[in-house]
Amino acid sequence: MAGLYLHIPFCRKACHYCNFHFSTDLSYVDRMINAICSEVELSADQLGDDTIESIYFGGGTPSLLSSDQLSRILSTIHKQYNIATQVETTFEANPEDLTLDYCHNLKSNGINRLSVGIQSFIDDDLSFMNRAHDIAQARTALNNVRLACIEQLCTDLMFGLINSDTSQWQHNLEQLVAYKPDHISCYNLTIEEQTAFHKWDKQGKIKILEETLQFDQFIRAHEYLIDQGYEHYEISNFSLPGSRSKHNSAYWDHKKYLGFGPGAHSFDGSKRSWNPSNNQKYLRDVEQGDNLKKEHELLSPPNLYNEAIMLGLRQAKGVKIYDIMTTYEDHISLHFTEQAEKLIKQDLLLEIDGHYRLSTNNWYLADHISEQLFYD
Repeated sequence: MAGLYLHIPFCRKACHYCNFHFSTDLSYVDRMINAICSEVELSADQLGDDTIESIYFGGGTPSLLSSDQLSRILSTIHKQYNIATQVETTFEANPEDLTLDYCHNLKSNGINRLSVGIQSFIDDDLSFMNRAHDIAQARTALNNVRLACIEQLCTDLMFGLINSDTSQWQHNLEQLVAYKPDHISCYNLTIEEQTAFHKWDKQGKIKILEETLQFDQFIRAHEYLIDQGYEHYEISNFSLPGSRSKHNSAYWDHKKYLGFGPGAHSFDGSKRSWNPSNNQKYLRDVEQGDNLKKEHELLSPPNLYNEAIMLGLRQAKGVKIYDIMTTYEDHISLHFTEQAEKLIKQDLLLEIDGHYRLSTNNWYLADHISEQLFYD
């Protein structure tokens, strides 16, 4: 299987925590859509006869697209690629964009998985993050998605927010679960460079939530959502049975994918490539028929092994021991087993059903534990 990712590099405003590539200049959105369609056509031979199992619109804010612009992209994709009959087609959206008419248009365009960036049900949080919506718009959006009968409703919440506490986080969880979303992503606020929060942190204007309180909120999400019938299948992701993200799961399992749009990444199983994170350069390259001159990184066996460890331990299923032992050279697999045994003795790693996994408490330490298994 393979997946396609479309990066829509526009937002109405900059959220204070976000360092993704985007522009708030919306004057050339249509020109960008034409360029993305051209890149789709120019890249059509890169996956050979592989079947496309998932299509993902991310950003930026894909819900800034008109129904016609979205239709043009999807029509181009379907003309160029072998698309699975039950292809998972995910579309990220902000609540303020999700009128009932817009939701109906998304459904008619084949969107069967709508990901809504709620982040919080507390208006002070939304204002502090510089989100473009308020609670009332969030509630209207969630209701509209259901009324439009889009197959799966996916939502994002953010924990570890500055000045937050566990009772407020519990409130957010309860408010969201009332809408019975099929999938919930719970992300810990991180202070990224080149963001307003990073600048304010350096200036001492904000105080980051203590790590112990962040951990408490992580555990609260795990316990509450499990009790509500959700599977905690990846550190940040919960789903009702049968509603896991096929697209993101393919990333975590090292499957092939192609990315289109400025800043988008692609992976062919051994090589990673990416477009420039510069809208004007991307437009010039594509319009000159030169878009395939991307930057590339050929991943060595140790690189691939380290990524497999990092991505595997983020998932509930963990790392399959047999796959590591049969995929990589002896010196890497020997290192893997030796380091794993040390971590098991330290109660940092579990061996269950032929997999190395992390307990829920240790999941929060996934990056640190993965580093102990990395091959340098």
